[in-house]
Amino acid sequence: MKSKSEFTNLGYGMFIHYGLYSIYGCGEWVMSQERMTNEEYFSVVPQFRNDPAFAEQWVELAAECGMRYAVLTTRHHDGYFIGKDLVRSFCDSCRKHGLKVGLYYSVGDWSDFDFRAGAAGPNWERFVQKTHRQLKDLMSDYGEVDYLFYDGCPDPASWRAKELHAELRRLQPGLLISCRCGLEEDVYSSEQHSGAHNGTWESCYTLNGSWGYNPHDLHWKTPEEVISLLMKIRHNGGNLLLNVGPRPDGSIQPQAIEILRKVGAWLKLNGKAVYDVEPHPFNYKDQEISVGRGNTAYIMLTRDWNGVLRKICGIGNKVKSISLLATGEKIAFEQKADIIRLTGLPERKDDELPRILKLELDGAPVGIHNPMWPENNFRVC
Repeated sequence: MKSKSEFTNLGYGMFIHYGLYSIYGCGEWVMSQERMTNEEYFSVVPQFRNDPAFAEQWVELAAECGMRYAVLTTRHHDGYFIGKDLVRSFCDSCRKHGLKVGLYYSVGDWSDFDFRAGAAGPNWERFVQKTHRQLKDLMSDYGEVDYLFYDGCPDPASWRAKELHAELRRLQPGLLISCRCGLEEDVYSSEQHSGAHNGTWESCYTLNGSWGYNPHDLHWKTPEEVISLLMKIRHNGGNLLLNVGPRPDGSIQPQAIEILRKVGAWLKLNGKAVYDVEPHPFNYKDQEISVGRGNTAYIMLTRDWNGVLRKICGIGNKVKSISLLATGEKIAFEQKADIIRLTGLPERKDDELPRILKLELDGAPVGIHNPMWPENNFRVC
């Protein structure tokens, strides 16, 4: 990847949790939660499918649904590596479909007794050397890799992460590395929340409540919830990495596919408000979910219950035109100082996904302070 700004411009990615835990159907922590021995847990290895065709299906779906990068779990905390042919197919498929390549690696390994013994254990160095070897292999065997996503990391000094990263960057000069390793690297990450708002960052979320396949978890996010989450994260300057947990046969649950495709259809009409945009163009003073590009601002309508009358405040520019991004339909409005009163906004249909307004301005966006808030203590969304 050329730069951290290129990563931010991607906006939306697919996270894929696939491993032995998929066979158990209880989520990715089943080995730890049920305190299974290595013999018990790995007894299902003969059943595990490493079909390279799975990766092509996953990546094709991600591309179809408007995702610009993908991250695959090569090894989770259970210590089991998915097959090299599957990883290679994933990387090749990403490049084929124009997605940036992300590989997930858990440094922590429940199945490794030297890891369990900790850094003070007698054989910790063997574990460190194994970690270095495996990560170097990941960065050597699959062509260009754009992003290394870490998980389960002990103290970075204990496994000489800084030394390792110098070698990984030699192997992959364009590689971005996750700060989840414990070092100040390239990409900050938060899990199931979006609190990492400094520098280059992403938030990873599950589509239901589980990372690994769990057929009993029916807590699916709606397409509207996914879109609202995506826009709020983009408003704050981050990326959304949205997870799917394929079934043991490699297929993705129909509920997940339906949600992703509905979001993808929305993105085909509204993607200009998601990709290659600047966050909070009015410096939060508009109190809206907004992004911008040049002299254009995009605002997600979050208070549609006001019917056809709606005010947008804190806009310090002269507004030249307002339209619905999805359709191009012009919206009548009146402007008085920093307050825009929409007078021609159509009623939102019951099944309509969030609407995005496109505002053409007379210059770069300028926010006007709300006098109800202290001047130097203003950020509400």
